[in-house]
Amino acid sequence: MILILCRKKIFVIVLAFLLSSCEAHARDVYVRLSGSGSYSIGITQGNLVMTDSEGRLANLGDSTAIKVSGNNAVIMGHAFMMPVRITGEGFLMFNGKTYRGAFLITQRGGLLNVLDVEQYLCGVLPAEVGASWPDEALRAQAISARTYVIKQSMNRSEKGYDVVDTDSDQVYKGAGVETAKTNQAVSSTAGEILTYGNEIAQTYFHSDSGGHTANIADVWGSKVPYLTGVPEVVSYKSPVSTWSARFPTSKIQAVVKKITGSDIGNITEIQVSEVDDGGRAVTMTFIGSKGNKTIKASQFRTNLDPRTLKSTMFTPSGGTFNINNDLTPSGLVSPKTRNTSSSSSSGGLSFEEEQSLAQMTAEGVFTSTELVDMLTNPDKKKSYYQTGLGRSTRTKAPVQTVKPKSKYGYSIEKSGNDFVFYGRGWGHGVGLCQWGALAMAEQGYTAEKILMHYYPGTAVRKFR
Repeated sequence: MILILCRKKIFVIVLAFLLSSCEAHARDVYVRLSGSGSYSIGITQGNLVMTDSEGRLANLGDSTAIKVSGNNAVIMGHAFMMPVRITGEGFLMFNGKTYRGAFLITQRGGLLNVLDVEQYLCGVLPAEVGASWPDEALRAQAISARTYVIKQSMNRSEKGYDVVDTDSDQVYKGAGVETAKTNQAVSSTAGEILTYGNEIAQTYFHSDSGGHTANIADVWGSKVPYLTGVPEVVSYKSPVSTWSARFPTSKIQAVVKKITGSDIGNITEIQVSEVDDGGRAVTMTFIGSKGNKTIKASQFRTNLDPRTLKSTMFTPSGGTFNINNDLTPSGLVSPKTRNTSSSSSSGGLSFEEEQSLAQMTAEGVFTSTELVDMLTNPDKKKSYYQTGLGRSTRTKAPVQTVKPKSKYGYSIEKSGNDFVFYGRGWGHGVGLCQWGALAMAEQGYTAEKILMHYYPGTAVRKFR
């Protein structure tokens, strides 16, 4: 039976119809856009065409309102058995965005966008990274994002969808954000994913590592050999290279109680009790009037406010926290040939001056070209140190590493009834760092080399 629904009249045409299978094509992606159960949808050209689980067709015109009620999708007073699939000739529209593919209202009442994985990625890349970024950075992001969504699709039977359209998975904004440059990055890597042995890799990524990515075991507890922390290859500066966040003590106490189930009273001190090799907080100890509790830092951040508390790469208050990483991370070679004849030279710098130079690079005092020159020609460090002193507004003398304030580590600053966090970077820190990938691409690294750095031991292969 076909129902043609118009705004003024309802025409009913009965004919035999065999509903095609709703199972996904091997390369289809199911993206949850909403779970509210009430939707206003439209189309850019032509009409919306709906099929329900009983084999009925309905022409919905160029726009319609749908309300979920029990097992039915109610449209203009007519009930249609879910799941309901909606297609059309033009781009579909919902909540101010346009989408390729089809809409699916599931038996649970959620609204999904079902489309080919390559079309889906065209709506991910410009939402996740800068559309004007270097080609190799975009290609690396395309491969990582493709691998991520295909890996997630293995759990579809449990959730009824592959991913959501927010940064809980990866940001997807539909067809309206597509650009020729990002679409080219998708098409040039079509079908390419990362594998580890015979398994599809789990390609988590984040915005800014703060200088060193995280070991997944320290963040989520699992052990994955290719998701261990690595230092950044090239120093860079992002909009979230440094940040601060202030929270009332009462809110922090509520979070600690939620996580531990214990009321430790008025919190008087927060100590970073364990850090990883890159300086990222692993555990935090909360000192209260009724007792103490130690919590995994990533769990605390997630429950507090991960958008405001941007990472767990905290820096102590009252000074600068230095991580003694070399300017040339171990195991990494610049795409340009190194000057091995002076590789043992420190460029005539004292230890304190070396520390100060490292701080200058973290502050973004030097250009990417200068950093590469410094890496490949260590004998020039002294000259760059003098140049940096003339440019830097903060580093006028050798920087002293902040000493721990307690036997646990260092304490978060207390200011009145608030605690103030200082930190670097944004995100959980696991896997690919988007700003780090940008810096690597600018220095000549290919997408494959970028991916091998952030996911060591993996390989790029075609997905079948």
